[in-house]
Amino acid sequence: MYTQEHVGSKVSAHSVRMYREGNLLLGLLLLAACACAAAPGEFVATEVHHSDVSGVQLLDAQFSIRLSTGAREALDNGVPLTLELQVQLVREHVWMWDSVEVEHVLVRQLQYYALSRSYQLRDIKGNTLANYNRLDDALAAAGSIDRMLLTSLPLEEGRHYMVRLRGSIDIEALPTPVRLLAYVSSDWDMNSEWYSWPLER
Repeated sequence: MYTQEHVGSKVSAHSVRMYREGNLLLGLLLLAACACAAAPGEFVATEVHHSDVSGVQLLDAQFSIRLSTGAREALDNGVPLTLELQVQLVREHVWMWDSVEVEHVLVRQLQYYALSRSYQLRDIKGNTLANYNRLDDALAAAGSIDRMLLTSLPLEEGRHYMVRLRGSIDIEALPTPVRLLAYVSSDWDMNSEWYSWPLER
């Protein structure tokens, strides 16, 4: 048999639980509403230049990178962002699908340090490090491709080739709590379309 005090405590615990669940739901709805109104991010390839040096194909390119609202807030709070630039050398075919001959992925990690008010950019594969006082300068460096060895293999005569580029933010590299938010928020979708240029020879 339950006493009135016992029943009252059960009702009170149930009310607290419902209140907490209601607040959680409200918080998620507000978060979703903010995400819908947030500014999107983008990667835009603005310049591409190819050069042939004694049969070695070199590439210079520049991406304009704009962080989304969610990515910018995470960066301002010390969360490192991993940015990827994907480059492909593609051989064009007339009667079949184009084939990817060579692919490179450049990985840059961007992090903000509040104490020094500076942005640190690390090239993961090149193992280089640079510091910037302005975010725009750090993003310009993150989107820069300088004298990259596209391929040293000979290109077939009479064949048409093109260079394809795109940029993205690596969601998988985010800390778990932020990654879970990025999965459900379109505000973190910063993958660009493919940008293509014919390879002039």
